[in-house]
Amino acid sequence: MSHRDSRPPRLPRLGMTTSTFGGALDGKLRAMAAAGFGATEFWPKDLFEHPDGPDAAVTQLRACGLGVSAYQALRNYEGAPPQERAHKSGIAAQMMDQMALLGAELLVVASNTSEDASADRARMVDDLARLGDLAAARGVRIAYEPIAWGRHVRSFEDGWAVVRAADHPQVGLLLDSFHSFILDTPLAALSDIDGSKIFLVELSDFARSALPFIDIARHYRLFPGEGLSPMAEFVRRVRATGYAGCYSVEVFNAHCRASDPAEVALRAMAATRGALSEVAPELFQP
Repeated sequence: MSHRDSRPPRLPRLGMTTSTFGGALDGKLRAMAAAGFGATEFWPKDLFEHPDGPDAAVTQLRACGLGVSAYQALRNYEGAPPQERAHKSGIAAQMMDQMALLGAELLVVASNTSEDASADRARMVDDLARLGDLAAARGVRIAYEPIAWGRHVRSFEDGWAVVRAADHPQVGLLLDSFHSFILDTPLAALSDIDGSKIFLVELSDFARSALPFIDIARHYRLFPGEGLSPMAEFVRRVRATGYAGCYSVEVFNAHCRASDPAEVALRAMAATRGALSEVAPELFQP
């Protein structure tokens, strides 16, 4: 049996993010593919910090056979001051152009964390609807992600209210288990969400500490099942909405960035399989 044949089958509904790993992009992509992940979240730095340029980054992505579950991330967009709207829309258009290079179809928009963000819900809704129009013209979609330290939108309940009010076919919700658990958002509220409007689900775990949310999020996340969060219950309730898309393991962890990418990817797959194979066996089918 060849080395290639001995690799585990690719799992199209399980992905990881390049930002979990340290080192060169090629090593990150190869590690994810060898562990069996079928997709990755790509970032502008993956394209534009590549020493051989964006074309080389795209070539490496293609060679590994990974899909792109999402392009990360447009920030401080909805509710931005009126004088910044044109600038923010320009950034969004540039990111969508970058997505075309990758064949990516989903742009993540993180809820606004700026102190200048407006609390006017109608403005947020209008901004997302306008972004949806821009996305429609370019054949892509928008995944709105509530961030636990967002200025006005933090929980998935808040995010769903904005997405539902925007009522745009190109605008949906990104559910992130970390932000749900760190805020202790009742998981029963997931039943209120239309599964067809969930565009991506991100998975990570963590250990409780006195650190600020943002520090845990950026440096101390764990893979599913490595902390104490009810990951299986989260996924069970997400599945009950009818969601049938990709689950992306999004872990930012200083130790992982300093470790061998191949070992990190294998650890991620083993942890995720251990935490979720019983509640969502379809995720582990090629």
